[in-house]
Amino acid sequence: MTSPNQSLSSVYLGIFDGHNAAAGLFREGCMQAFVQEERLTRIKNHFGPPELAVEEVLRLTGVEREEVTRVCFASRYLSPPRDPGYMKWNFDERHRDGVVLGAKRWISSFASYREYRARERMQQRTKLASSWGFREDSVSFCDHHEGHAATAYYGLRRDDDPYLVLTLDGGGDGLSGSVWLGRGGQLRRIESIAQEDSLGELYAVTTHLLGFTPLEHEFKLMGMAPYAAPEYGSEVAKVYAGYLQLEGESLRFHRSVTEPTSLVGPRLQSDLARVRFDNVCAGLQQFSEDMLQAWVRRCVLKTGVPRVLAAGGVFMNVKANKVVSELQEVELFEVFPSCGDESLPFGACYLAATEAGEPVERLEHAYLGGDLHRDDCHRALSERSDLRVEEPENMADRVAQLLADGKVVARAAGNMEFGARALGNRSILADPLNQDVVRVINRMIKKRDFWMPFAPVVMRKNSSEYFLNPKNMPSPYMMNTFDSTDRRGEFMAAVHNADLTARPQLLEKGQNLGYEAILERFGERTGRHVLLNTSFNLHGYPIVCRAEDALHVLVESGLRYMIFGPLLVSKE
Repeated sequence: MTSPNQSLSSVYLGIFDGHNAAAGLFREGCMQAFVQEERLTRIKNHFGPPELAVEEVLRLTGVEREEVTRVCFASRYLSPPRDPGYMKWNFDERHRDGVVLGAKRWISSFASYREYRARERMQQRTKLASSWGFREDSVSFCDHHEGHAATAYYGLRRDDDPYLVLTLDGGGDGLSGSVWLGRGGQLRRIESIAQEDSLGELYAVTTHLLGFTPLEHEFKLMGMAPYAAPEYGSEVAKVYAGYLQLEGESLRFHRSVTEPTSLVGPRLQSDLARVRFDNVCAGLQQFSEDMLQAWVRRCVLKTGVPRVLAAGGVFMNVKANKVVSELQEVELFEVFPSCGDESLPFGACYLAATEAGEPVERLEHAYLGGDLHRDDCHRALSERSDLRVEEPENMADRVAQLLADGKVVARAAGNMEFGARALGNRSILADPLNQDVVRVINRMIKKRDFWMPFAPVVMRKNSSEYFLNPKNMPSPYMMNTFDSTDRRGEFMAAVHNADLTARPQLLEKGQNLGYEAILERFGERTGRHVLLNTSFNLHGYPIVCRAEDALHVLVESGLRYMIFGPLLVSKE
């Protein structure tokens, strides 16, 4: 509730300045602009202060620096800014033995040293905010996992009745997970999981050992897992289960090895020597699903609260989310969109506003970035005489016909979505009937690993025709996976070939009118109300942001058609 003297005009600037940095501007109960730094620097998973994103959210909302009530940093302790190759280097270092590294790890294990580092970094970040023109006394910090819990609870709750709120990730501020009860607009923590007992770190270490980039390519292991025979995966899962389990009857995790899970690389390499890549992926995924199922079931039974909200990087694992949502004990399961650390500015703002007694509204959509206006598009096109430009009277009809004719069409229109998943405004669309479109799109632009599926989009009202969702759970942000129905042949290019599941965007009516119109018109033409949707970007680069980015990708790729704001651009 808002006190009689409390103004509703407070302005909160949320900042996460770590891996995949982002900034958001919150006022009048909701996040009004949100942008990841990578979209502006064009450096994937930008690690460091989101200076350009701060400028952008201020520009998008028309807020001046002096109008910002509080600058809300997510996480108390963060490493200093890092270059793009830091993650691989960091995991390489963890894999080495030696007296110096051992001493560093020992010193870092002390809570007092962590507190010292946190104070030092908070002072540095306060001075950074001051250098950007904000008052030092306006700067505040929130705990990492409290921030994750706040994104899930305040961003997803529909009423004041109890919710079970879970967080799980690699680690932050000394923890890798937490359990909360949310009721009546208040959060109360009931359990914490130490960073040294991190499930997320086990996944990241394995990602590194298999030659991928940790904290970025974990989804590739998840995608490969269904291709292995279950019996081989089960043997590998036993290895991981020997490292980490649920602790007794508690809600915590407990490791059975001496070293933190972030440092099990050498042990894991020895235990899984000469095990095939696909079997390792399958075993890791099976172990992760088993752990999450057992943990969530225990949390629900111990609290008596069957409605579950979740956040933190581990819940980016949509296959694990599937098995959790199917638990008999779970009535509702919903994950905050792009729930890794990039979404933490939401939680920081939610907590600050709640502390001030201001209301926080449920997140209605993820389209919080900049739009592509007609002038922006024409300016970008001014030096391109080799492209055909038209402005269709009915864009949805025109594009639906192109898609029905088998064309692939990029869409850069409307306010940019935030997060790891393209949700229609910076997407590539295609008819998923012909599975060969996967090869076509990969040759044109995506160059995805051969085992990775694309995703479908369908209006939620039509979703039961294509997906098994007996609890009718929402999934507007592609945060869950569902089994496909026997109509999967109509969208096979967007189905996982090994287990016939899909990670759909179940678009809510009225959530994105331009995108929705294309989907509806396509359904009217073909009788199939489902499209293929994948992110609009060159391989290895962030999703396109501005008009110049979109035009560059069109020109440099094999794409031929692009919705460009109100324009339709094509090339030979």
